[in-house]
Amino acid sequence: MVNRRLLRIKAFQNLYAYRQADRANYLMALDLIADSFLPNLDLMIPKEEQMPKLEGLRKLSEIYFEELFNNKDSEEEIPADSKLAAKKALKYYHDVLKRDRSQIIKQMVEEVENIYNTYLKLILLLKEINSTAVWDEQRRLLETDIKTSRLANNQVLAALSSLPALEVEAIRKDIRWDDEEQNIIRKLFRDAILPDPEFQAYLRTTKHTFEEDLKLVQYLLKTFVLKHHLIADYFEEKDLNWGENKDVLKSMTTKTFKVTEGQQLELQPLAMNWEDDKIYYVDLFNQTLDNDQAYEKIIMSQTANWEADRLASTDMIILKMALAEMINFPSIPVKVTINEFIELAKNYSTPKSGQFINGILDVLSTKLINDGIIRKSGRGLIDNK
Repeated sequence: MVNRRLLRIKAFQNLYAYRQADRANYLMALDLIADSFLPNLDLMIPKEEQMPKLEGLRKLSEIYFEELFNNKDSEEEIPADSKLAAKKALKYYHDVLKRDRSQIIKQMVEEVENIYNTYLKLILLLKEINSTAVWDEQRRLLETDIKTSRLANNQVLAALSSLPALEVEAIRKDIRWDDEEQNIIRKLFRDAILPDPEFQAYLRTTKHTFEEDLKLVQYLLKTFVLKHHLIADYFEEKDLNWGENKDVLKSMTTKTFKVTEGQQLELQPLAMNWEDDKIYYVDLFNQTLDNDQAYEKIIMSQTANWEADRLASTDMIILKMALAEMINFPSIPVKVTINEFIELAKNYSTPKSGQFINGILDVLSTKLINDGIIRKSGRGLIDNK
């Protein structure tokens, strides 16, 4: 199931994407200013004669834009045309960035919820393998006596095929393997599953115990559904986050088939409580952005020998996220936050980032607790002792 460690990683990735969009929008705003001071080719004045004045107006507009952007008062007289162009550019910047932020939040939630759709598709793949086994025997009637249709008698796969929740969820979310994708499944079956010694041994026996049937399904899942390159290539092409999500998907699919004889198969939930986790996920993203300048000041107070732009951008995002979590989520212990963001830094930032993040957060958390800015309650207080 999806856990908060994965949500922190995805929030970090989307904050990084937002920063990239922010920078791109800033440059586009400057381009908008430049476009406001292009020479007028309809005038009788040659372009070369217009350029000096236009260049001066453009530079003054960029200066004014920077002052507006940084909430500073202008110290010099700015022509009206330059002011107007700067104000239009700043409005454009804020409008586009606001749309980008809303879009990123929507996409980051959909990205996590799509993990459940992929889970359903993996479970449905086992059903398709079952159907393909019957198809394979029918196409080979004159070629061999291998009875691949015996897979249809597998008790676990039969229970899966008659699982109402799977059918309902597949219909509700329109999850299926279409005709074109069937070719992938048939190739997987012919080239990998059918020649497999363990699968061949299973087919040679006409009757199996529940434990034997379950063992085969678990083997098919582990060896072919989750690992075979045909399936991995398919999902990598469809989902950019396949590599990152596959551990969660492995856990969800594996737990689906941790059953005993007489026990009903059940679909796994996306998370223990996705609605709560979704609120945490979006709040962590928003709190980091909403308090960006305040958190940067706090961070820079402990990195006096560094300019903000000398810190790795990924380290700065991680530190701001950690502050957002420590300050705004009282039920999460400080030591949990620090440990989680150290791990995030080790995996997604520079080689020395883990140690750097550890040192900064250790000092900042103590200071902010003493200043009453970090206040924990419930589990966040108890587990931090």
